[in-house]
Amino acid sequence: MKGPPSSEPNLDDILARDFAELNVGEEKLETPTVSNQQDTESEQPPSPIAYNQRIDAVEDRTSFTVKAPTTKADEPTSESEKTTKPTILKTPSAQPGDDFDVDW
Repeated sequence: MKGPPSSEPNLDDILARDFAELNVGEEKLETPTVSNQQDTESEQPPSPIAYNQRIDAVEDRTSFTVKAPTTKADEPTSESEKTTKPTILKTPSAQPGDDFDVDW
């Protein structure tokens, strides 16, 4: 039911127009088919999941080994480049009360 004509937009007219534009592409939409095997496999997990349960695990290994990280011999180490000795001054280069320029 429409009311008297007015210059204000009508919500029902706007929604009908916009949803009509959205429904145009639904006729051409192809739904992908999913095989039934994948559905049955995903429905049954391999074991039931027990939440909020206490786990009593005991470590029975007496020792374990870790492989050393491998480094490539042909690449120079970056430590030699970073170990440049900084110059240390006996007095600071700026004194209290000196003016200095700041780029803003």
